[in-house]
Amino acid sequence: MEINKKAQDSPSLMESRLAPLLLFGHGEAGDKFLYSIPSRRQLTAAAAAFVDLIGHYSWITPRGWVLTLQPAGRRGGGDAPAEAFLRDPFSSRRVPLPPPDEEISGLAAKALGGGDDDAAWCVLSHDAADPRSVVVVVHPTEPVLFYCRPGPGDSAGRRRWLRHEYQPEAIIAPANHDDDDDLDAVVIESMGWLTASGGKLFADLELSGKMATLEFSPSPATPTLASAPLAMVPCPAWCNHWNSSLVDSRGELFVVHFRNSLLCQRTVLLVQVHLLDSTRRAWVKADGLGSNRVFLVTSQFGVSMAADEAGLEENCIYFTKSDDKGLYVYDVGQGTTALYDPGEDIPDSMEPILLMPVS
Repeated sequence: MEINKKAQDSPSLMESRLAPLLLFGHGEAGDKFLYSIPSRRQLTAAAAAFVDLIGHYSWITPRGWVLTLQPAGRRGGGDAPAEAFLRDPFSSRRVPLPPPDEEISGLAAKALGGGDDDAAWCVLSHDAADPRSVVVVVHPTEPVLFYCRPGPGDSAGRRRWLRHEYQPEAIIAPANHDDDDDLDAVVIESMGWLTASGGKLFADLELSGKMATLEFSPSPATPTLASAPLAMVPCPAWCNHWNSSLVDSRGELFVVHFRNSLLCQRTVLLVQVHLLDSTRRAWVKADGLGSNRVFLVTSQFGVSMAADEAGLEENCIYFTKSDDKGLYVYDVGQGTTALYDPGEDIPDSMEPILLMPVS
């Protein structure tokens, strides 16, 4: 395991060249640690600033933007109105959003208490500057989506947050579902991993052999949620299924599977990468990630970046594991995995969150 020295100088939050970053201790009492993946060093003084920037009421999106929902009264006294905005964590840039209503504000207030069960999911269909962009928040325990177009909203109520309640049985027919599991819970959990690709949002209901697709075109007022059969990627008999992550890479949709040992749940024996063939409605084994591409996969989401811009090795998957501080690097071409230690002073079981440069 490689030990990385701490940075001697504290970087400015403006230095997005140090990203992607791993933030340790977010939402926990005690010390906070920030680790630059490209430079392989800790950024000691900047960790507290990032923790303050990304409070419990914020959600990091795969595009790097941080959605902040501030319930009424959170800022400067009890009369402050609720507000919402997207923020670039590496600069002072903000994109205003319509003020949240009581229901979506309640999600933010509930999340202040912490806990995975309260972790609403946020995703952008396009970059925030794109006029087609829709901001989507997935309710963590109910079949409900909240969504809006970026923009401040006005006195006439335009550009407001909208609410859409979907029917889980329309995505997975009860006849095609294992009665041992609650159908609603299975669908809601899968929707919590919505991934944007090519202007659409996808959720892989892998164990049910379905792919859900969410579209907001031509109008965000009429979202379309549908599902279609999609064959599962076979798991070798000598492995367990650990987890998987959808990754959008330049408009193409990949899935990365991590397979663990039957004897040790923490040991990853196999990493599989497949590309979606939309015509055949099937996953096709990928020989690589594409020219100059690198994937980063955590328990939050999976993302693709240009390797040279990120300062990382191309055709590699950088990933973290649950309750594990380690940074793992899987070389797709070689089939080998390296492990890096982000710092001896970071507790072994402290899992990080990923901070991405805005795209």
